[in-house]
Amino acid sequence: MNPRRQLDILTPVVRLRERRVEVARLEAIAARDALTAAEDALAARDRAVAAHDAALARLDAWFAEGLSGSVAMVETALARREMVAETRARDLDLREQERLAVQQAREDLDAALRTLVRAQGRFEAMSGQRDRARSALLARRDERQQQEIEELPIRRATR
Repeated sequence: MNPRRQLDILTPVVRLRERRVEVARLEAIAARDALTAAEDALAARDRAVAAHDAALARLDAWFAEGLSGSVAMVETALARREMVAETRARDLDLREQERLAVQQAREDLDAALRTLVRAQGRFEAMSGQRDRARSALLARRDERQQQEIEELPIRRATR
């Protein structure tokens, strides 16, 4: 295949590969953002569980001091402790779900990065072929021009 035809074929392919790299790059950015959001949600859930642990520790310390106060106050504290324990249990379940979401987001990011690397490699390969075709075309043109320059004195002499 001559260099002109090869260049005509490869130019749109290179553009397509370049668009695919851009799409893969955007997908990798979205995956990175999703991972960041999932990690932030997990960190917030961890802080909530820690706050529940601190509240339980305060209530347990108050109970350990000898239950000073009215019956209503003790009942309120027991109800509060039960509510905090239930909320903590729900938050622990949600934390597990968020941990799995973080793991999935990491896998998605890894897949997106692999796709980006593959798209970049394909783009570079096609771009290299196009550049070689362009160089061959320019080399032929230069060769033709050089040949015309060399033949010019011969044509003048025959006139």
